[in-house]
Amino acid sequence: MHRVLLLLLFLPLLGCTGGSYKLAPETYHQQVKTLGVVPLLVDDQSTILHPDRAAILDLLARQNAGKSPWLVEALRERKGYFDVREVAGDPRTLFGQLIAGNTVAGEGGKRQRRYGFQPAAVSELCRRNAVDGLLVVVLNGLVRPEKRWDRDRASLNFLQTDYNVILASAAVVLPTGAVAWENAAGGDAFLELQYPDFDEAYFDAADAVRLHFVTVAGLERILARRDSGVLFKSSLSQRYKTLFAGLADALTPGLVEQLLGPRSAPAAPK
Repeated sequence: MHRVLLLLLFLPLLGCTGGSYKLAPETYHQQVKTLGVVPLLVDDQSTILHPDRAAILDLLARQNAGKSPWLVEALRERKGYFDVREVAGDPRTLFGQLIAGNTVAGEGGKRQRRYGFQPAAVSELCRRNAVDGLLVVVLNGLVRPEKRWDRDRASLNFLQTDYNVILASAAVVLPTGAVAWENAAGGDAFLELQYPDFDEAYFDAADAVRLHFVTVAGLERILARRDSGVLFKSSLSQRYKTLFAGLADALTPGLVEQLLGPRSAPAAPK
């Protein structure tokens, strides 16, 4: 009785937790009991306007390397699947095999890329790894309108314009190639490639605020930045930690299942 009352109190708060299921959540969790996590991919044909474009692509590839086990562990900790397994492979090769084009969807700051998938390649990878679906995360460049505020807390200045950003598009793909879940609502950028120079405009007494690209060295420091403080230190950088925690939360059974229990719980792994 107490569980039912608690559920009724929290029902108005339930909803999307960072993603969109393409089938009923309970059906999803019945079909995808063992999830395979593909190494983080990079779309080297996406919109990256940085003058050192090749260096940005190299930076993303280097920083992504070896990160997928952390995502696997984050998903396992949520206990939303019978098992979560790392799928081995070269990211560039996997991108060419799995991806079948993309579209840009959404408006304004919600704009993002959505990817299609090659059914035969997905099916074969699922079969070889004995998984029911693949979690595919693609880092990609995009230009979209955003509002950025002056860092001076006493200032009310902001610049709303088009910025070049790196996004993390994620999807769970079934062996048929169909998308069962995706982070379709957009969200914060994984990495901001440009910033408005309010200081320059102030000291030049200029009305226009120019955009500058963050240096490659600066972006590398941002991607390598870890938690500070004795209690929160981690060998995983904060940027990836935030991304993985958000994906794990979004792909974990919701509050209804946690309160009432799944309709058909999988057996515990031996």
